[in-house]
Amino acid sequence: MLALLGAQFGSVGAVRAADGLDVDSWIELSSTAPSAGCELESAVEIRSDGFALPGVDVFIGIFIDSELISADRVSTDENGVAFLSVDASLADGEEAWIDFTLNDTYWWGTPFYPGTGDTCFDGALKTTESGPIAAIATAPEETEVDTSSSSQPAVGGAVVIPEVGFYVQQRNLSCEYASIFIATAAWGNAISEYSLDNLVGWSDNPHYGYRGDITGWWGNTYDYGVYAEPLSWALSQYGYVGEVAYTGGDPSWLMGEIAVGNPVLVWLGLWGDQTEYYDGYSVTAGMHVLVAYGYDDGGVYLSDPAIGGVKYYDWATFTWMWGVMGGMSLSVYPA
Repeated sequence: MLALLGAQFGSVGAVRAADGLDVDSWIELSSTAPSAGCELESAVEIRSDGFALPGVDVFIGIFIDSELISADRVSTDENGVAFLSVDASLADGEEAWIDFTLNDTYWWGTPFYPGTGDTCFDGALKTTESGPIAAIATAPEETEVDTSSSSQPAVGGAVVIPEVGFYVQQRNLSCEYASIFIATAAWGNAISEYSLDNLVGWSDNPHYGYRGDITGWWGNTYDYGVYAEPLSWALSQYGYVGEVAYTGGDPSWLMGEIAVGNPVLVWLGLWGDQTEYYDGYSVTAGMHVLVAYGYDDGGVYLSDPAIGGVKYYDWATFTWMWGVMGGMSLSVYPA
């Protein structure tokens, strides 16, 4: 998901993006030296050629010695603005570093000294940054998705489902529902991500329903998401089959589904094995869901609802992140 994580931990494969996008950004931090126990608040505005740019994936992370301590991840709204918040108290008393990424592009960073100031808003910082980021494809309306074949990467010898397009998730933690929208739109009858809220329901156990607040911050395990089984049942209510598979990270089943034209939701542990175990289920910090729609000898092509664009992971990186989640997958096709 984040080029920053690849730089810090050497785990995330390079993205094959469309043409770059030149943007201007305005970043404001509530503090670079808050007092103990504070949250760090940030506002980011992004424009291109003077126009607000919605759907940009904005990530902020607090790092200590290259270890990610706290993070938030939000897409810019229709005004090109994202508001983020991270728990600075987790790094109190340490010399830390703040990093920002935009659409997988490392963007800006600054030293950070939590627990040293007098108030939560001590030493506010504003900065402007300009430059190119990976391109995005936004969906201006809930019912629209870009399914044109021109949006697919030109890949010699690849197996690609050309009907799969791109779409930006509408809420911070709705990647599962947005991925259902992407997969069903490929079959010509898209299911709105909002229609799944009450149908899927809620549960502490994500195998039974959605865990936590869908508008919460990304990366934690209490505002989290949902697994394949509740989505499979929800798909059946709309005339689709959602075939659940746990492959352990073996790509053979995934390749077979894509080869016959079935988009596949895949659950990835983007931060590696950050798994917490409970009675009968587990949750993993840094979990994200994308739609696999193609592959070649080098790796896997995915429609990423976080950025409304394509992601490409080499096979080693993909199977490592996928294996963290047990190879959890959901193949989608009409009943």
